[in-house]
Amino acid sequence: MFLYCFIFVPFYVNYFNFITIRTNIFLFFCHKFCHKFVLNKFFMYNVIIKVKKRLKMNFGIESETLEFKKNTNEINEAMKSICAMLNKHGKGTLYFGIGDDGLVYDQKININTLRDICRKIYENIEPVISPIIEKKIVDNKQIIEVTFCGNDAPYSVEGIYYIRNDDEDKILSPNQLRQLFEFNKNKSWDSELSDYEIDDIDLETFQKFYKKAIKSKKLNEIEFNAENILNKLSLMKNEKLTNAAHYLFSHREPIVLKMAVFATDQKLTFLDINRISGNIFQLIEKANEYVKSKINWKAEFVDIERIDIPEIPIDSLKEIIINSFAHAKYESAIEHEINIHPSNIKIYNPGQFPIEYTPEDFAYKNIESIIRNPLILKMINLVDEAKICNNGFKRVYEECEKTNAKITYQKGNYGFAFIFLRENKSLISKDEEFKEYWLPDSAYYVYMALKNNPKETAGSLAKKIKKSSRTIQRILDLLKDKGYIARIGKTRGYWKILK
Repeated sequence: MFLYCFIFVPFYVNYFNFITIRTNIFLFFCHKFCHKFVLNKFFMYNVIIKVKKRLKMNFGIESETLEFKKNTNEINEAMKSICAMLNKHGKGTLYFGIGDDGLVYDQKININTLRDICRKIYENIEPVISPIIEKKIVDNKQIIEVTFCGNDAPYSVEGIYYIRNDDEDKILSPNQLRQLFEFNKNKSWDSELSDYEIDDIDLETFQKFYKKAIKSKKLNEIEFNAENILNKLSLMKNEKLTNAAHYLFSHREPIVLKMAVFATDQKLTFLDINRISGNIFQLIEKANEYVKSKINWKAEFVDIERIDIPEIPIDSLKEIIINSFAHAKYESAIEHEINIHPSNIKIYNPGQFPIEYTPEDFAYKNIESIIRNPLILKMINLVDEAKICNNGFKRVYEECEKTNAKITYQKGNYGFAFIFLRENKSLISKDEEFKEYWLPDSAYYVYMALKNNPKETAGSLAKKIKKSSRTIQRILDLLKDKGYIARIGKTRGYWKILK
């Protein structure tokens, strides 16, 4: 009987896949059994500890959205599993360092391991995905977790398409592939139901949207009831919000926007940086406010009326910002960005531009819009301020041609950037003037920071420019001596730009 118990422990644990209730019954049985045969308690204690350790290290069994690989030598098979899960469910998780039995086998990880996995996935899976690849420690052993999602099925590995069937990856037949293409042609990610409910709605944002939609006469006025309106607009079903509703109105701040002003055209020294989270409508508003406050304006007088003219057409900026959020790929973990440099303003969103087209094609040719998030775009178009979303690139290019504003763009594997070029003569001449007077680059950075925010202090400048407070004070004194700046007031004063 003793031998039976000793052999049965690991067999029992593996067979029942570490189900807690059955394991506890087994341990209770072992305890009673050992007392009956007067076995050494210390030995039985060690047996139980070993069982519990094995319990902790087991990840269960594979499924249609979960795959185990013993090590990274199985990367080629792993990519097939990723592809198959994306085609079946649009998401999944894969572990390196876990065997088919669910046990941890310790994955050796060096400085290049995660980078190599990312590169392999990028080079071999099409369309391109953005997986999250992380090292994890489980019971003092290293494993690698790869989580991924995608809404651009069908996906392929080296031109071959796979589908997940239970825990197996099978090659799609021509008929299955044709059906998958047809299914995804009519499938809208933003119309799918999320895990969120009506309590996740930010009522202030939703009420503001509702009032604007009524004002624009695109929505009939009814008594405000969030649940009724959400259902009416197809933003909610079976008490669950759609993905569109979550990203448009959630109080959980599902999107991150990074905005910065840089001293040069390189992303090295920033004069101002702001990283905020929110929903789509909140971030569109914040982005517009930020850009308008950071660009240059000139004053012109018509009779006695002053007119402020921006260096870049405001409606075009607004359209591109809205477009950026309307057509973004929200399954990606990549952040939205607005980067303001002396020579350009770059608005970046995580969403690939259609490979076969350019913005000029949509501006000048009679091409139907390719819409990534139709429900999100429909809601944005309901509010009056978003009427420019229709034929957006056409309007932007026309307005920029009228105002002589220059524009360009960058198409990347993970996102798209629209760029407004700046002709800021004051910055260019000031830069040349600084060089003529043999003033250091850091003096130029300080000058630009003060121009951007006159209430900067020596301490805040030191952090931004990455110089000591003493060095910053010397630069401030130098700029005052040269007549570039003057201090107005003392403790609560500000810096005035003189030239």
